[in-house]
Amino acid sequence: MARAAVYLLFARLVRGAPSVELLREIVQRRLLTLAEQWGEGSGSLDPAEDPRWPQQTEAIAVEYARLFAVPGEQAVHPYESAYCDTLSIDTSTACSAYFGDQRPIVGLPGFIGGSSASAVARAYAEAGLELDPAAHELPDHISIELEFMGRLLERGDRDGAKTFFQGHLSRWAFRCLEDVKRNVTVGFYRLAADTLTTFLQYEQQFLK
Repeated sequence: MARAAVYLLFARLVRGAPSVELLREIVQRRLLTLAEQWGEGSGSLDPAEDPRWPQQTEAIAVEYARLFAVPGEQAVHPYESAYCDTLSIDTSTACSAYFGDQRPIVGLPGFIGGSSASAVARAYAEAGLELDPAAHELPDHISIELEFMGRLLERGDRDGAKTFFQGHLSRWAFRCLEDVKRNVTVGFYRLAADTLTTFLQYEQQFLK
């Protein structure tokens, strides 16, 4: 249940900007520190939480928007398909008089909404879960994949969690988090990305 709670916490943090109440809870209960300590089972780490976060709610919301909601230099596309899928374009019908040796099939990386989105949607359905139509998000969004892991662990479905982690989340989440850390070098989401990376690394070994 502790592992499930960590997944659900991070699912909430990447689904939308945290409220002042959630920030207070994170600080008071040292939730990021506890998540980072999961794999070591040690209380020796210094607290990761900044007690000023509840007073920085608006700035953290802006940081969230720059990373996940608004196109721009800092924008990260938190979808499995963006990291794992390509869009194949058949150029054989172009009939160019200038580039006769061009490859007939061109693959463009970063195809959001590709086969990965369909694959995770099937995984949810096979587990007896379906996305809330009001969510307005693609099924391979990182927040949904993290929440799904949490729901599986709440049920005690370790085999299902292992299969989904290895088949989906571990394929791309680390690269996505590296992009987050590269685009925001300090602040709440930098620490959250560091902590989630550490937790997922422990999970990767634990699930083996």
